[in-house]
Amino acid sequence: MGSPSPPAPRQYGITKPISTAGPTEADLKRTTELEKFLADAGLYETEEEAIKREKVLGELGKN
Repeated sequence: MGSPSPPAPRQYGITKPISTAGPTEADLKRTTELEKFLADAGLYETEEEAIKREKVLGELGKN
């Protein structure tokens, strides 16, 4: 009796990824620049807003 074949690697989605390589230095720099832009534009929620959102979602989850 033959040994069982190893399980196939898990695939998310229908198609294979374009790349499985990690981010390049340029990618990391662009990410930092984007995060700074979003923060400067006021597009991240404050701690108070996050607490309120979690509270509201908790209330919605009770119904």
